[in-house]
Amino acid sequence: MNVVTEPTGSTSYSDETTFQQRALDRDLTIAVVGLGYTGLPLAHAFAAAGFTVHGVDIDDGKLRQLHRGTSYLPDISDEQLHAVSGRLHLALDTQEVGPADVVMVSVPTPVTADEQPDLTFVDNAFASVAPMIGSGTVIVLQSTVPPGTTRRWAQRLSVETGLTLGQDLFVACAPERVNPANRDGWTITNTPRVVGGVTAACTRRAATVLASISMEVTQLSDTTVAEMSKLLENSARLVNISFSNEISDLCHKLGVPVDEVIRAAATKPFGYLPHWPGPGIGGECIPVDPLFLITAAGRQAVPLPIIEAAHRQASSRPVKVAGRVVEMLARKGTAIDASRVLVLGVTYKPNVPDLRNAPALTIISCLLASGATVDYCDPWVAELEIDGMVLRSLDVRNLPLAEYDCVVLVTPHEALDGNVGWHQSNLVFDTVNRVPPASNVERL
Repeated sequence: MNVVTEPTGSTSYSDETTFQQRALDRDLTIAVVGLGYTGLPLAHAFAAAGFTVHGVDIDDGKLRQLHRGTSYLPDISDEQLHAVSGRLHLALDTQEVGPADVVMVSVPTPVTADEQPDLTFVDNAFASVAPMIGSGTVIVLQSTVPPGTTRRWAQRLSVETGLTLGQDLFVACAPERVNPANRDGWTITNTPRVVGGVTAACTRRAATVLASISMEVTQLSDTTVAEMSKLLENSARLVNISFSNEISDLCHKLGVPVDEVIRAAATKPFGYLPHWPGPGIGGECIPVDPLFLITAAGRQAVPLPIIEAAHRQASSRPVKVAGRVVEMLARKGTAIDASRVLVLGVTYKPNVPDLRNAPALTIISCLLASGATVDYCDPWVAELEIDGMVLRSLDVRNLPLAEYDCVVLVTPHEALDGNVGWHQSNLVFDTVNRVPPASNVERL
């Protein structure tokens, strides 16, 4: 049974009965703009639930692959695509879709080179939805954005279409909560969702849509609350992971194993949530979303020193990891500019082909700049270009570990398990605390 939690004092209105019934009857046409790590699973979930879904993406390569029935994401199988092929229709442009009852916007929100929010994809997506908007259309933004973005676009769309917000145009924000390659059983269906609309009616309509694929939906009082909730989620993770990285550095100096320290603290059943140190933070959530908060706070003249310090720590982490490799080799009497280093795993997390903000890229760049000869092995990434140099992945089934002065484990893909004989290595630097202890293994 799906649960929808409404804000205190909210009520249901009879003029929404038809919309609710159409949602129950799966009689709504749903358009999903953006078919990436969050958009494709969303489109699949609606199609699997029985809705007619139009998926829109400007990447022709993605659409060709989907037309062939081949998934480019680890969370959606080819079999799952085949099962919804009659209900999931694909388009390069929103004009190919026509009017839709619901439009879900799920596009990337990176940052610029100077760490400012880059809303190009969101702005382009909203600017393109006009052909799909009619009287009664519900528009839901899934992308992570700075506070105020949804309301700004809602007001602009109202002016451009002549439709009244909360009466014949309904706009809300429901931040995505997708964890690619999740192994803990969390899916779109059982992961709780939050949603906040420009008006109470907007919230209710959007919640009705989400409740058709989600077991639990909590209604919030406003779009900005929804936007802020996502920024808080990932900023809290940034702070805690950065803190654990600092503790890891101290434990290294003290000569104690940080993983044992964290497990000891985690035996307390309340008041402590373990976060594990690593080589850095990748993806486009934790390294990026807190910058939206920092930017918004700067406009309000509100300092956020804790988040700013955590961001600096996280950004410098891969450089420190490369520095540790240099130190380890020096203790063995090997100069970095005469060394051969093998990096295992370059994507930002295990079992996904995603290189966005991957720490391994910075680690490799630093080692190359120090004069080391660097190779890598990643079953998900066949080729890399770093600092103008093209690198090609070694075959995971035939790794000449003994030929390298140091092997650095950055991303522990499942495909590496059983294919890496750590005892064959001269020196192993385990940045994720996964390799069994041995005389040739050093950890963070």
